[in-house]
Amino acid sequence: MERNKLLSYINYFMKSLNLFIIVCISLIMARTTYLISNSNNAREFLEQIPALPGKPENTVIISISTYIILWLVMEFKEKIYDRKLCTMIFFYCIEFLLCTLLLITLNMSYNGILLVVIADIIYHIKYKNNRLIFLSIMIVIYILCDYEFVSLKFNIVPFQKYLIYYNMSIQNYVLGIKSMLTSINIMVFILYVVVLMRIQIDENEKILVLNDKLNKANDELKVMNIKLQDYAEKTEKMTETRERNRLAREIHDTIGHALTGIIAGIDACLTIIDYSPESVKNQLTIISKVARQGINDVRRSVKALRPDVLENLYLKDAIEKMIDEMRTTSKCNIIFENEIGELKFDSDEEDAIYRVIQESITNSIRHGKSTKIYVTLYMKKKDLILIITDNGIGCKDIKKGFGIQHMRERVELLNGTINFEGKNGFTIIAHIPIRWGDNYDKSVNCR
Repeated sequence: MERNKLLSYINYFMKSLNLFIIVCISLIMARTTYLISNSNNAREFLEQIPALPGKPENTVIISISTYIILWLVMEFKEKIYDRKLCTMIFFYCIEFLLCTLLLITLNMSYNGILLVVIADIIYHIKYKNNRLIFLSIMIVIYILCDYEFVSLKFNIVPFQKYLIYYNMSIQNYVLGIKSMLTSINIMVFILYVVVLMRIQIDENEKILVLNDKLNKANDELKVMNIKLQDYAEKTEKMTETRERNRLAREIHDTIGHALTGIIAGIDACLTIIDYSPESVKNQLTIISKVARQGINDVRRSVKALRPDVLENLYLKDAIEKMIDEMRTTSKCNIIFENEIGELKFDSDEEDAIYRVIQESITNSIRHGKSTKIYVTLYMKKKDLILIITDNGIGCKDIKKGFGIQHMRERVELLNGTINFEGKNGFTIIAHIPIRWGDNYDKSVNCR
């Protein structure tokens, strides 16, 4: 920040110094012309110069006003937000034309104004190649705009000729001051370039440091992602183990208890059937109650394993709700095409359909990086056909992870088939035989 302020001060000093030099040169040229005219030495002066001088008042007005306009153009360029190359070229062309007019007005007696334009180019043009092109052009122009070089081709009144009206000491004094001011302008320009280069070097170093930090952060993020993925896999395995243990406990507490009671009752019947048939009937009644209670317990356990959403909604509404939530959270376009109508099936069939769709959409978004997913349901004879396809990255080598394995197990438990294809995205096709009964909609569309 401090260096940027210093750079701004140097630039302002350079512009002010050039304004002072231009005012001094133009005033000396105009005053000398007036003095020569008033002293009746005009003929002698004209014989010593190669061309007619311009009007004195025009020299002062044009040179000073041209430089002020040039300064204003530079200031206006600082305020605009459009920094495209074509816009910058337009402004530099204007600056070059103003410099040309100023040099012609001052008879090429001072070309230090070009250093102000060169400094402006160095500051504003950031791309290295463009900067080199503009700098090369301006440096060539700076060299060519020297009086000694231009006078070889054009007749121009040199600044020294305006000083012949004065005595030798004044001439030396004026030329010495002009040379000193020109040297100061060059040194200020060099200082400006050095400070600007130092600022740009510091900025480049900061960018390199930030890039290193960003690369380290990316590396750490990759490591964390790997750890998170491992943790997710371990959590999934632990969840599966807990679920299996819970199912084992549930089976032990329900089916195991019921079967134990039934076996004990049957053994008792076998013992007393020969000498007490009436007792056998009572025992069988008790066994029947135990069996019915076992069935109720099994149904309760199976019901507890269902997704909560299927307890409150029909399958069609549950699927649409799940798709809407996934569409909102992932910003993925999920299209659900239901050609069946009402989806009324047994609990195990609804569970399988819902879970396969849920797992497929999750995998498409998480692993396939999909932006569009199609879910299609239709009937073919007595089979329900479920097709899920996406536009993701696909998977040529399909590995049987937990998700795919669970989908396959759910479908195969219903005597169905499921196939996976990883070319041109990812496609899942499931054929699920439906157990027809009184609860099914007879108006479903079949292909």
